[in-house]
Amino acid sequence: MSIRAGLVAIFVGWAALPSAAGADAIGDNNICYSKFATGDYKSAIDFCTRAIDSGDLSEPDLIAALINRGVAYKSTGDYESAIDDYTRALRIAPKDALLYQNRANALREMGDYDAAREDIEKSIELDPKSAGAWYVRGAIAEARGNHGGARGFYMTALGLDPENQAYRDKILGRDAR
Repeated sequence: MSIRAGLVAIFVGWAALPSAAGADAIGDNNICYSKFATGDYKSAIDFCTRAIDSGDLSEPDLIAALINRGVAYKSTGDYESAIDDYTRALRIAPKDALLYQNRANALREMGDYDAAREDIEKSIELDPKSAGAWYVRGAIAEARGNHGGARGFYMTALGLDPENQAYRDKILGRDAR
């Protein structure tokens, strides 16, 4: 192999490696997730924001960072910021049922039941076997005072995920709220 061919091979191999900045962004995104898992929502938001703002994330990693930050925002009660993140992620992945489910849940928490219902119906259309989506559909119905409908949606969720204790408790009236 000539020196020139060797240098081209090294350059091509080097160019295929993630940049240090890209690795930092992925690391920040991973730290965001771990901070969220320990309940440190403020730090989770900070690390996700750094990853998102870097501009170095691939689309799948950007979507994950937006979801992680959205869930962290929702956990702090900042539903508007959570909705903004889910909406931004939906612009990239408009067929992601979980994004519609997450946004529906945040909209429900804000009391925007019509928009929440639209989103959860879209989520269920995209993934009719999502127990979580049916559970959120039940929570929306319950928030609107439709307790019979809510119970039916909760039963559907339990049918799809029969081992889920939270779904069982909800149906049996042992809701922790």
